[in-house]
This record gives sequence, structure tokens and C-alpha cells, in this order.
Amino acid sequence: MNTPTLMWRIGRHVIAAALAAGVAGTPAHAKLSVLSSPHNLSASGGRGGSRPGVSFSEERRVCVFCHVPHQATPGLPLWSRPLSPEGTNYRLYQSSTLSATAVTGKPTGASRLCLSCHDGTIALGQFAGSGITTAVTMPGGTTDNPNLTINLTDDHPISIQYTEAVAQQSQLVSPSALQGRVRLEGGSVLQCTSCHDPHDNQFGDFLVINNTNPSLPNYQPGAPLCVACHRPAGWDSAAHNPVRTPTLPNGCVTCHVVHNAPGPVRLLRGAKQEDTCYQSCHNGTGMGADIKSLLGTGMHRHPVGEDGGGVGHDEKESLPAAEHHVQCVDCHNPHQAAVEATPLSLPPFVNGTLRGVVKDNLGGKADYEYEICFKCHSGANADKFAGVLEPKPNRVIAEQNQAFRFDILNPSFHPVMADRKTSGASLLVELQSSMKRIYCSDCHNNSLGTRAGGSGPSGPHGSQYPHILIGQYDMPVAGSATTSYNKSQYALCFRCHSEDYVMVTGTAFNDAGVNEHATHVRDRLIPCFACHDPHGVPWRLGGTAANNAHLVNFDKDYTVGAQVATPVYVTSAPGVGSCTVNCHTVAGNTHGYTKSAAKGVLRFKPAAFPKKR
Repeated sequence: MNTPTLMWRIGRHVIAAALAAGVAGTPAHAKLSVLSSPHNLSASGGRGGSRPGVSFSEERRVCVFCHVPHQATPGLPLWSRPLSPEGTNYRLYQSSTLSATAVTGKPTGASRLCLSCHDGTIALGQFAGSGITTAVTMPGGTTDNPNLTINLTDDHPISIQYTEAVAQQSQLVSPSALQGRVRLEGGSVLQCTSCHDPHDNQFGDFLVINNTNPSLPNYQPGAPLCVACHRPAGWDSAAHNPVRTPTLPNGCVTCHVVHNAPGPVRLLRGAKQEDTCYQSCHNGTGMGADIKSLLGTGMHRHPVGEDGGGVGHDEKESLPAAEHHVQCVDCHNPHQAAVEATPLSLPPFVNGTLRGVVKDNLGGKADYEYEICFKCHSGANADKFAGVLEPKPNRVIAEQNQAFRFDILNPSFHPVMADRKTSGASLLVELQSSMKRIYCSDCHNNSLGTRAGGSGPSGPHGSQYPHILIGQYDMPVAGSATTSYNKSQYALCFRCHSEDYVMVTGTAFNDAGVNEHATHVRDRLIPCFACHDPHGVPWRLGGTAANNAHLVNFDKDYTVGAQVATPVYVTSAPGVGSCTVNCHTVAGNTHGYTKSAAKGVLRFKPAAFPKKR
């Protein structure tokens, strides 16, 4: 009796035994479900998966495509197939967070056997004793196709050391604590067979645990196969965890693709990182908040999607960032982000959506919101992140490093990094005792979001106002026409500050009872930003209490001209000071003015002010 006939008879007896076991209700049917799976390439196969399978009409035997009882490849499990040569130039998955100690450099063990079909280089019908002449290789062409090619950079790592040290470095479950049917080859190497059982397709895709399919046995939400190994910090309470958010039934694979991932690094479902966020959830039609529309044309926005000429975000990048890029994961950790706390966290502490974001080169997590902003908007390269979509203010003391502008040693600053210095008399009554500190996002936020009284998502993604401001802040180009004052022009300021205090009763900026804020802003339509720098004036570049109190840091587009090249503000006491600025002059400096001896503040007749340039 020849070997093929023997194998066929063995196969018939095995099949009969399997069917009998299945009828009896024993677990034996699972291991033999290969017969109705895509791994049955015989004439009776070609089915059992989500795609049409491959079958060969000239071969009735099932097991011979991988196994042979005699003359098998030495050292392998009765292996009938040729293997790709040792020198095959496989390219394995790479990322900055894959522990270097885990990498073996090439496929080994069981994974190499799987690749004898799944790398697409060897015909499926090529095995010991084969009579198949049709050279059909593993089909491909779709995102989840089984032809992995020899470029495995877009596939889950295989043939890697999974040791206790690697687990601790990579937020993995201890190898001694792996449960279920997840197995490591030799007790320490992760192979294809750690996730797949080639003889059992009861959970689809030969998975050892039902990961996402509620129509198959043993379904549980939360991608249990993925979390059998992967346990990122904070995942148990994260909003993206389907155990907490049942509307995300696919768990990890909502964002990640295990094989042939469009975004190879981190195995992302989108070719770009932000595409992953948009595709399933944050696009206006998905399950999450509509962020995509806030980043579209017509909005003043963070330019999400710019990757600095291919540099882009990386978990291990040096901080503050050196090259301009803007991606969702610069500000959010998708494995830890949670629904905002109720009530919202108090400044400067991060709220739920910003939880777990790396802030420095040591991998420390941001405790304060401004630390996340400073990842890009501070440091030696902060200027690369300013003026990208909006013109930068042309200040006398110019600085794009926001850590310097909010420095607590500055002569004046908005209280982002430290509590306010003053009593807060200019604030709305209800805020005077509570608003000691503010968030960056108190000013930079979605003007149509819930924080602004609308219904859209909050956060500094995009706004209808320049510089991603939550409310209007009049910043006209010098020389543009503005005919009247309206409180709404400075709605941003009056979210916190009392208009009556600033424009009528409270300010010390007055001359003989005339409120000079009202004179400048209401009467002469000089915008607030022409004199005030809303972040702060850095002492590191020469800011002093005498020249830069009250956030005074002139915009040179308004205050510099032929008569005054270097605008100067001098104050010696509350309400006592002077300004030397070009907008207080005319050609020849012949226009008259009056000066209060008591105040030392220049008081100008309205006619002495030219229209805005």
C-alpha cells in the first residue's frame, strides 16, 4: 500500500472518530474543526472562513498539506512542507517601545512553519508526495489577507523573547501569569501559535480565544485575547475599554490591526495615526465625539496630521519636541483617557481625557494640563510650533517658549503655573474666591463646545476664533476699520473679568477720574492685545516690574513707527506711569496733549489718535 493511500485511510478513520466524538458532546470536535476550516485545502475544503478558501480538486487528503507520516523534515512535527531558506530577508516588526531584549532577528520555531504558507513565497500545493501542479500561493490583496509577505513590519511581533524583564518593560502580563490557551514556545518565546491554533477554528481565524465575535462560543467583551498579554496602565478604567464602554465591542481591534496593518508602527487601523481616531469613532457619524469637523477647513485649529516631514509623534521622542508635528497622541493617551471627571478636575490638574500622557524624557506622566501643552510649546524649538496657521503677535519682548511666558518669577502672568498674585478684584464676583489658577484650555478651547455653552466637544482642537480661543477676542489687523465697541468683541476676557470693573469703576488706569481703558478700547477702538500680552512677560528676556506690570508688552504693529522705534511703559505705583508709544504721536509730534500732574499718565485728546493703521 503506498503512502498516499495509507494517509487517506488514516484520515478517514480520524474523521469518523472526530464525528463520533462531536455527537457525544466531548471537546474533541474543536481540535478537528480543521476539516471545515480554511486550513483544509483538499478537494473537500475551501470554506469555513470569512473569505472564500483555497482548495485543490486533485488532492483528497487533508493533513498532507502540512504533515507526512514518513520522511518528514528532520526536527519538525512530521512536517511535509519546504521552508523558506534561512537567508530569507524577513523584516520584522519594529517600534521604539519594543524591548530590544525581546528581538530575535528572524522568524523561528512554529512561526517559521506557519510562514511556509503565509509569507506567500512557496506554493500551497508544494509538499512531500504532492501531485498538485498548479502553483497557487497564499491569496492576498485585503487588509486582513493571510498573505503576510516577508515584510512583517506591519504584523504583530513573532519569535520574540517574552520574559519577566520584557513584560515589565512593555506593560505585559507576567509570562508565569498567562492564562487560557495562550502558550509560549519553550516557555519563553512568543510565536504565531501563542495566538493561533492551526487545528482549531472554533473562534475564527484559528484564535485560541474568542476575541471579538459575539456569534461564536465563549464571547466576552473587551478583546480578551489581546488583554491576555497586554495590560497597559490605566486600561481598566479607560473610556476605550469596551468593558466600560459597551458601544466599543471590538475592543483593541477597533484601533489596531494584527496583520497587514495600514499603520505599521503600533499596528494602527489608519495609515496615519489620526485616521485611526477618525475611522471608527471621532468623525461625526461614529461612536465618539466629533473631533474631525473641528479640525477641518474654516476652523482655527491645531493642525492635526502634520508630521514634521515624516518625523511625527513617537512614544520615545525627546521632549520638548524638536520638530513640528501635531497628532492626537501628542495630547491623549488612548489606553488611559477616561470620561471627564464630574465635577471637572480643578486647575492645574489633568482631567480624565488627558490622563496618562507622557510629559518628559523620563517617561513621567503629566499631572498638570500645562505640562502637556509644554511638550510642544516650550523649549528651544517652541518657535516651530507657533505661527503655523496663525500670525504670531509682534511683541516688544518676543518669546514662544510658553514655560518662560508663564514663569512664576515674571513681573506679570496669567496664573497657569502658579496661583494669582492679586486679590482678583477684577474677576466676576463668583470667581474671586475660587479662581486662583486657570487652565490653558480655559482660554484655548472649542467655541462651540460645552465649556462655551454649546453642545460640541470641549478641548483645544478647533474654534471659530483665531488661536483656538473659546470666545471672541478682538485682534484686528492694524489699519482695519472698526466703527464701534461691543462687549462681545472681548467675550473671552469677560468670561472671567467684570466689564464694569475694567471699563467703568475699578481699574487704576485712569486720569483725573477718566477711565483710560474705556477711553482706549471703547472710544478709540484700540484692541486689548495692542498693549497686553495675555500669557505673561518673561523676566528671562528683560521683563521687569517697572516696565511690564499688568501684562504690558506692546504689540509693535500698533506701537512702533517713525516717531517711536522702541515703545516703553513705565510704572512706579498703581495708577502712576507713562507710555512712550508711536500711537501717541503724529507727524512732527506737534499735536497737543494734556498731562495730569497727579497721575503722570498721558491723557490724549481723541483727535490726537489716528485711525488704526
